[in-house]
Amino acid sequence: MYHVISGDDLPVLGPYSPAVRAGGLVFVSAQAGIDPVTGDAPPTGGFEAECRQALTNLGRVLVRAGSDLRHIVRTTVFYTDLADMPAINAVFEDVFAAPRPARSSALVGLPGGRRISIDAIAIAIDDGLRGV
Repeated sequence: MYHVISGDDLPVLGPYSPAVRAGGLVFVSAQAGIDPVTGDAPPTGGFEAECRQALTNLGRVLVRAGSDLRHIVRTTVFYTDLADMPAINAVFEDVFAAPRPARSSALVGLPGGRRISIDAIAIAIDDGLRGV
């Protein structure tokens, strides 16, 4: 059995669920570095701001599913420019305390001029699902 995590305040850019909670884990679909209301990238701060926004969006979905950023065990980072890897590493070092989650990265093309998208698997820490 699994629960689909959804909500009007969670960014969804296609025909998929923002997250699915199953077997004590939360599987979060890739979250772009965009404002969930406007669909725009942060107006200032460049790539680093987009990376932080993607993680903020991940955190919002995780809280809705009964988890949080501290309980992520694995991420996949999809990004469009190899030169941005140092910024990704700096943001991850700032956001995630040791022990940090496992991570894979893939250089890809993203729709709509987006430059980063991050998905995650996290441990569910709360028995209640918020707003599901």
